[in-house]
Amino acid sequence: MSNQLQKTMPAPRERKYKKIITILQDFLGSDFSEYTCLDVGCSEGGITNFIADHFGTTIGIDIDKEAVNSAMKNRRSSSTSYSYANGSRLPFSNDVFDVIICAQVYEHTLQKQSLADEIWRTLRPGGVCFFSGPNRLAIMEEHYWLPFLSWFPRTIGNYYMQIFNRGTEYDAYPLFYWQIRKLWQHFIIHDYTTRMITEPKFFAVDDRFGKYSFLKNIPSAILRASTPFYPNYNWILQKPDTNQVHNQSKYNNRYTSV
Repeated sequence: MSNQLQKTMPAPRERKYKKIITILQDFLGSDFSEYTCLDVGCSEGGITNFIADHFGTTIGIDIDKEAVNSAMKNRRSSSTSYSYANGSRLPFSNDVFDVIICAQVYEHTLQKQSLADEIWRTLRPGGVCFFSGPNRLAIMEEHYWLPFLSWFPRTIGNYYMQIFNRGTEYDAYPLFYWQIRKLWQHFIIHDYTTRMITEPKFFAVDDRFGKYSFLKNIPSAILRASTPFYPNYNWILQKPDTNQVHNQSKYNNRYTSV
């Protein structure tokens, strides 16, 4: 990334961008410049604009009209476009995208299965979705930074937030690990989370995992056994290609850790 881009992009967004691209390059190879990408939940396009540098065509969608308007004003390339749309009802034909980004989005909708179904429908056979999202068992809730917030029933969670002046309503809906796996059961799941823990610098997450360097010394088998308790997941979800679709049941719930 050029020095100019580093200066114009906020550090947290830069790290997220680098993480996403590094994982995609690790899985797809270094060049996907001919691919078409959809970024679901693009907000104001802060990450989408930089992801777009790696794709032939990039589309960002969001349900926040003001955010979409802002993204359109700040668009950096003619190959990038933005649209007001709901991830659970994508306004696109079947099998049109090579890559879909669904980063920290699923927990913000009550229509989770519709979101997963729409990503499956619009993704080309053989295409991939980069998915990241929180575990309900995360000790520190990542949106409001209150410990155990997502563990409580909704009414208690709302009261908890009010006590600490974080708002009146807890509006995130994270799932347990097994529920997240079921949500994406039609995809082949390639889990990058353990590798991110053991190789934080490579995946541009050393700011988050660097202080836990001792985890590198824990056998990978033990770390993988702890997967249901990870606070957040980073997966590549692969839609089987046309030669595999006829035997789709073979791939349901298939899981690989890379």
